[in-house]
Amino acid sequence: MPLDTYARRLAVEVTGREKWGSGRGPAAYSGRHPMQFLADLLFKGRGMLHEPLIGVDNRPFKELVGLDPARRFFSATEIAASKGVNDLLAKHDEARRLDPQASANRDQRRAIDLFSAGNRIAALATDGRLPIVPGEPGKAFRLAGPTGGDPGTGSVSSALAAFGRAYAAGEPLDAHAASVRAAIDALGVPTPADARSVALESFYNRHAPWRWTQVLFGLAIVLFGLSRLFWRRAMLALALTATAAGTLEYVLGMALRTAIVQRAPVSNTFEVLLWMGLVAIVIGLLAQLLVDRKSYYLFGSVVAAFACVLFAGMVPLTDRTNSLPAVLRSNYWLIIHVITIVSSYGVLAVAGVLGHVYLTRNVLLARGTRPPTPPEPGPHRSPPLIVQTYRCIQIGLLLLTAGTILGGVWAADSWGRFWGWDPKETWALISIVVYFAILHARYSRWIMDFGLAASAILGFIVIVWTFYGVNYVMASGLHSYGFGSGGEVWVGLWAAIELAFLVLCRVRFVAMRKRGSAPPSTAAA
Repeated sequence: MPLDTYARRLAVEVTGREKWGSGRGPAAYSGRHPMQFLADLLFKGRGMLHEPLIGVDNRPFKELVGLDPARRFFSATEIAASKGVNDLLAKHDEARRLDPQASANRDQRRAIDLFSAGNRIAALATDGRLPIVPGEPGKAFRLAGPTGGDPGTGSVSSALAAFGRAYAAGEPLDAHAASVRAAIDALGVPTPADARSVALESFYNRHAPWRWTQVLFGLAIVLFGLSRLFWRRAMLALALTATAAGTLEYVLGMALRTAIVQRAPVSNTFEVLLWMGLVAIVIGLLAQLLVDRKSYYLFGSVVAAFACVLFAGMVPLTDRTNSLPAVLRSNYWLIIHVITIVSSYGVLAVAGVLGHVYLTRNVLLARGTRPPTPPEPGPHRSPPLIVQTYRCIQIGLLLLTAGTILGGVWAADSWGRFWGWDPKETWALISIVVYFAILHARYSRWIMDFGLAASAILGFIVIVWTFYGVNYVMASGLHSYGFGSGGEVWVGLWAAIELAFLVLCRVRFVAMRKRGSAPPSTAAA
């Protein structure tokens, strides 16, 4: 990987963030670039062991291990000397000795992360060797640092030492950087494929396509909203322009990531969220163009894609480029199974957004004193928003069912059984049953327009649990390659807000119905 990416991941692992604003992070890193953080560790020596750099946010954990709850950052020496941290590590080691399959609990995982961060600081501050010298084709890069390196890398170590002295003295660095580059090039050059990957990832880091996507889609959502208030044509034109630009940035980001990792980009939470958003925006664009140009498909897809990119940005950097587990090392199955499942999530996310739009527009913001419109002769047709929600659920359920069946085929190929009631498999089946129940209830007229819109939101809460809850809360089963931690409070808060929104809509709907002003809802989509 490029040194820039390495520095970013190091900063996240140690301090908790890739970059800190001035005055907000650790004193030795606040307001600086990750490369400066790496340079400090490499060239300022053992003094960095005593700098409070390691971020610890959880107050109960700090109290448990005896760290000052009022502080946010601690030095590597403080972490190493913490009796509480060492006790947690010892308990985990003892559990692994008795049962090699034993997993660490939440506090033990935190202790392991702190211990790892302290070790990274110590290794760089005392040794400082990095794999930066290309080896022979097909072989690993050789280690070199300011204090020495692998045999044959002395010229690079000397150039790095000179660079370090200039860096510590605050002298100009361009000439010394050129000397380091020349020394490395004299010993070997990366293969064309490696050089291409490094160049692409460097551009990916500099350009930050996901930041641009967030800005453009956020702007598009605001402009779509303003178009309902004034200057309709002009605002819609601007919203479509922002959507088109955001979509181009989205496609660029996914294309770059695919080229860099050289596989289908759906192997971890970060990539899955991005793929969901891409599917949502593609479905919205196609439906808007081919099905109904006056529909809300595009708006719903932009909101879903914006949310996906926003939440993907919350995934820790160290979890975004993890190595591919053996079970996933098949582009065939990544494309056939994982992409199908994740695509269903994207379509069902659009259905959930359309459900929100209907309930907000036709229930919460409806004029409660307006008398009901007399029904026309014959069956009443549902409003377009409900039809669009219904179609999205149909498409999403088809993809979800197909993806789950294909997952069973993959399980039979990899694990020797089609179905084993693994938590992930069980909740995938539950999700299918929930959406089948929604469609059946709608077809049988057990639920009408309000019920379908509310069910689209409830169904997506089940999808979020299937995707997030099983991996991050339950964290058990054979699908361990998808496990992670963190974000439980935010996801729980989101679910609580959704339920409160539905209760509010239901209360408002009942009140409108009693006054005879509820929106008509007497037919299936």
